[in-house]
Amino acid sequence: MTVETRILAEEAKRLKNDTAFKQFVQEVRDRQVQAFANSAAEDVSAREEAHAIIRALNQIEMTLDAAISAEVMLDRNQRK
Repeated sequence: MTVETRILAEEAKRLKNDTAFKQFVQEVRDRQVQAFANSAAEDVSAREEAHAIIRALNQIEMTLDAAISAEVMLDRNQRK
């Protein structure tokens, strides 16, 4: 478990610090915000899709943060 936790944390840190990854995520997020903002009043499905994609991006970021936090907690527990 500890080795897997550390590997996941390192991969998460690498992704969070990767400039290309951050740019792609931001580009997708920006496009979805524009799709949401520029949708017609009756275009509920376009807004729902944009919202779902933004939520998915948020979930990816939260999953990366959770992997990093798991390593921090592991380190704290091992110091005790």
